[in-house]
Amino acid sequence: MKQIKLFSFLSLWLVTQFIYAAQPSPLPMLQQSANSILKVLDENQSELKKDNSIIYKSVKRYLLPNVDVYGMSRSVLGRNAWRKASKSQRQAFANQFTQLVIRTYASPLAEYDGEKIKFYPIRGGYNKRFVSVKSMIIRPSASNIPLAYSLIYKKGQWKIYDISVEGVSLLESFRSQFAQQLQHASINALIKKMQQHNQKQAG
Repeated sequence: MKQIKLFSFLSLWLVTQFIYAAQPSPLPMLQQSANSILKVLDENQSELKKDNSIIYKSVKRYLLPNVDVYGMSRSVLGRNAWRKASKSQRQAFANQFTQLVIRTYASPLAEYDGEKIKFYPIRGGYNKRFVSVKSMIIRPSASNIPLAYSLIYKKGQWKIYDISVEGVSLLESFRSQFAQQLQHASINALIKKMQQHNQKQAG
């Protein structure tokens, strides 16, 4: 019996190692997303100060498809609150949280002035389920901004599940805020507050 269990464990381990060994690097995906966004900003630089929706739309188009929004929403809301929420409440929360993700990523590029994004090699390789990718927003007329991505490999592709700007994690920051708010209000009240905040920022 022990030999059968050991064989099953080793077989599962070998399959897992094969899957992760065959997976691609997340760097090309991140570089392509960043370059596409910067290209849009460069082509519309004269319009950015009058219309900041340009950057939000480009982030939504080129970065958001690579983000595990639903997974991030579940994590940032907290296991208990997510479990208690209805399907419609989860979707409403995810929709509003998506806007926060877009604005967090767009914020360092809001005053675009020819910025570039440099990506660094992945420490320890990428043949595993979770990886962290560090990058730097190179600004010609201001201090550079460290930008880090946490990614998970799921369903045959890499997905971003956290973004850190200057060492501040988006997940940790909002998780703390939401936990405090849920101590005194319902999830519907939290969703409404997020919606009001997003509408204010959009205006």
